[in-house]
Amino acid sequence: ERSAAIVVGSQWDVLDFGEIEKELADEMTDDDIEKVLLCIDAVNNVKRLKLTNCFRITGAGLEPLRGSAIIEQIDLSIVGEHENPDIGQFPMILCNRVLPILDSIVERGGCALKHIQFPFLWRCVPSTESDFHSFCRRYNQMWRNRETIRCLGCNNRLPTGGNQWIETGVYRYGTQRHTC
Repeated sequence: ERSAAIVVGSQWDVLDFGEIEKELADEMTDDDIEKVLLCIDAVNNVKRLKLTNCFRITGAGLEPLRGSAIIEQIDLSIVGEHENPDIGQFPMILCNRVLPILDSIVERGGCALKHIQFPFLWRCVPSTESDFHSFCRRYNQMWRNRETIRCLGCNNRLPTGGNQWIETGVYRYGTQRHTC
């Protein structure tokens, strides 16, 4: 019955692949993810996406999210909450597939995005020359340009100004700050 929650119903504000059997999520491909996102009109409906246990995707299946103005949270970490992010294998999710989609969301006026969780592999070797680092800087700039900022968890107002939202220093590189 748990797996039925992902494929039936009309409430698509949260799409969490951790809600289905781990073996099923592990078998999902980019084609599968893309079909689900298209079927539910994710660009206009999904506010929170969690790719828990989707080890086989490269990120190409996230294309239907391109330009979303309503998505608030994207968890690309592949692991569940409070699980070790170092999964002992290389996830297939690729920066060059995902970052253009994230850029299309961040660049959009009225962007609702409040939280991104990146895969551990992207975060484990800081490099100021990487596409990932450049995206983190653009994401931080998006936050600095916002007037009122509210936490995804508690909806309290967060500090504005020159803060870094995605850490770009060596300590906690690539992790989001200012969340509950």
